[in-house]
Amino acid sequence: MANWLFSITGRLLVWLAKQLARLIAWLAVQAFLHPRTSLTVAAAAGAVSLLGWKLCLLIGGSVLVTLSTWKAAHPESFSATVATWSRSWWRRWWLYRRTWAEVFTACGLAVQADKEVVLPKLKGVRSSAYWDFLLIEMRVGQAPRQFESVSDELRLGFKGQRIVLKEMTPRLLSVSLMRRDPLVEVVPATAIPARVEDIDWKRVPVGVDEFGDPYTVSLTGGHTAVSGSTGAGKAGLEWNVLRHLGPAIAAGWVRVVAIDPKQKELRRGLGTLFSPENYAAKDEAVLALLERLVAEMNETNEREGEAGERDFRPGPGRPLTLILLDEMAPLFKYWPRRIRDKIEDALGLLLTQGRAAGFSVLGAIQEPTKDVFQMRDLFTRRLALRLPKESHTEAALTEDAVKYGALCHQISESTPGVLYSLQDGARSTTRARLGWVDDAAIDELIAYVQARQNVIELDGWGGSGRKPEVAA
Repeated sequence: MANWLFSITGRLLVWLAKQLARLIAWLAVQAFLHPRTSLTVAAAAGAVSLLGWKLCLLIGGSVLVTLSTWKAAHPESFSATVATWSRSWWRRWWLYRRTWAEVFTACGLAVQADKEVVLPKLKGVRSSAYWDFLLIEMRVGQAPRQFESVSDELRLGFKGQRIVLKEMTPRLLSVSLMRRDPLVEVVPATAIPARVEDIDWKRVPVGVDEFGDPYTVSLTGGHTAVSGSTGAGKAGLEWNVLRHLGPAIAAGWVRVVAIDPKQKELRRGLGTLFSPENYAAKDEAVLALLERLVAEMNETNEREGEAGERDFRPGPGRPLTLILLDEMAPLFKYWPRRIRDKIEDALGLLLTQGRAAGFSVLGAIQEPTKDVFQMRDLFTRRLALRLPKESHTEAALTEDAVKYGALCHQISESTPGVLYSLQDGARSTTRARLGWVDDAAIDELIAYVQARQNVIELDGWGGSGRKPEVAA
């Protein structure tokens, strides 16, 4: 009986010793894999041992109060430092480390190397309030297209709403996973700058992209087209641009030309943002206005060409001519053929030769089908809001736009202003939302321009006894 008891006790001790050894080995591995967590735990244990639990509890409470006060007093800096660091640490440790092997193996991204199966290496994680940004080192033999082919599987494996992949350097891949959609909330209208000098002509802010950064368009680098169904928010692009250009319009640095077939959207700016001679709605009037602009463009190009000027930059006496086409479908499809042909000729000249002379076209279209929007490729930047069909998205942006992630047919009617545009030189899309410009924001812009024009007139009048002319 005693021998049996000693035998059982010995086996139990051996089993406990093996389990303890396994635990020590596991802890050593975890300490190596997670050095920051290990050092934190070790520091906490050392502090309790040296200082006692009461003093440590007091210190911990003081730190908690300090962080809470910081967050309440200055949430921006708290979010950029403490919240980002703690969120990134937790997401890396709790989600990605635990499920890394399972997800990548199931997606077929494990690689056989020297009789060993290896996985892409996680180099870093940074988490914002809405996104997780992962930096991944691809293994030898892997290419970005392999990750792109299983992007949906990766997104679902890591419980993301949206995924964006981008090659940073050879073998280094950026994977962005959206946890919550930041574009659900309404974006405020673009602010009116205080001075003309504050305007960046190549980066005019019109909204916010899905990463929380300003979404911008260029007015001197080419022409812009926006497509979208009724109520999708196309007018938001026009009015946000006009709000940002408010000081320049008042100072005469920008001449706005409005072509408004619906005779409603842009008419509110008549007499303030643009003069009657630079506004047209009917077919004959639109043709006459475009032909006049072509003649002015030709004269400008000839004059500046003789002077050796190549680049255009708006300034006093050399205004940017911003041509707004509120609805292009009548120009291309519904008006009489003889008018449409001449309009297309004039518009084609402005789109191909106008940039160097300071003529920038910003056009909106509701029906961007291939037979209607044949001038698509002359617009260097193309935006697409909510559209009914995938074919409309590709006609508005480019072929295979849906394949690259432009899901305009899935945009909800409850989120007007949400759009997709193709990244420059990339087979991926940018998702953004235009600022919401209501009647009050338009009234604010018109009142601002009127007030500034009056100030300019009074300043220029001075004691000369003559009221100066103000550019429309």
